[in-house]
Amino acid sequence: MLAAVVEKPGRLVVKDVPKPKIDDNSYLIKVEAASICNATDNHIVEGIFDGYHDFYPQILGHEVCGTVVEMGKNISKRYIGERVALYTPNGAFAEYVRVDGSRGAHIQDNMSSEVACSCEPFDGAYTCMVAPAELTEHDSVLIIGAGPLGLAAMGTASLHTKKIYVVDFYKNRLDLALEMGASHVYDRSVMSVDDILEALKKDAEKIDVTFMCIALDRSKELDAFHLAIEATRYNGRISGLNVEVKLDHHNHRLNPFHMNRKNIKYRHMLERDAREEDFQYAFDQVAAGKIPMEKTITHKFCLDELEKALDITHNHLDQCVKIVIYPRLSKK
Repeated sequence: MLAAVVEKPGRLVVKDVPKPKIDDNSYLIKVEAASICNATDNHIVEGIFDGYHDFYPQILGHEVCGTVVEMGKNISKRYIGERVALYTPNGAFAEYVRVDGSRGAHIQDNMSSEVACSCEPFDGAYTCMVAPAELTEHDSVLIIGAGPLGLAAMGTASLHTKKIYVVDFYKNRLDLALEMGASHVYDRSVMSVDDILEALKKDAEKIDVTFMCIALDRSKELDAFHLAIEATRYNGRISGLNVEVKLDHHNHRLNPFHMNRKNIKYRHMLERDAREEDFQYAFDQVAAGKIPMEKTITHKFCLDELEKALDITHNHLDQCVKIVIYPRLSKK
């Protein structure tokens, strides 16, 4: 089968590799579409990812939607011909992917495979941040970072509250945040942290929960966490998704003492652990038309165009949000 393989840091090739084999405790999907994780996939190619994707060679990608074509005898809750979407550690930019266990969200007929794979960030944004925060309609939410993760967090937060405030450097993403339900947005490229804090006092009065949806801090002042702590109220809560980057590439600065003085709770999952049913719930809300995730898709490419697509997600964030990759060669 065709797959995009990172043979070593800095070397990405599209080539034939063996089709995965399943065992009794796994199933096989034929990939319909996969999408780029703007941070992790680039970090893997660069060789700066730390943790479970820090090995070479590997098939790149982890956001995937496909159709079940084979099943092990111990697999439950799945059926041949079903479309599923999920995070996979086995590589998504390929024609087939083996899935261990029965994991995966069922995709309703009215949702395209392109949208489904682009919803994979719900795994981190909803199951690990928004759902465990147990938001109420009275909560005011600040989201720092309006990339795919931040927009997924914003979309699911909007199911619980309409008081959502979003910060980002790129106008295209802030405009999209407004389209998807944000009440106010703030352009960090032209506003200082003090400017944003002043605007939040007028627009929001208080921020109950802040979600950090960034991999690296793109501000010259490295003050993204400073903004989060200053904006969040006394006894408020901060959460975020941990994007694994090798220690010498981290660039966040954080003063914990003001967080202590404000008695802010800071946890990856604020109130409870992630639940598989939360992942399915988020997909169901997209299918019901409550979260317009289709708006996040800005580009579509084939496997042999992957390097160009990665460059866009890395160096041209003002032009893209989510990029879909098809498991085939382009017709050049």
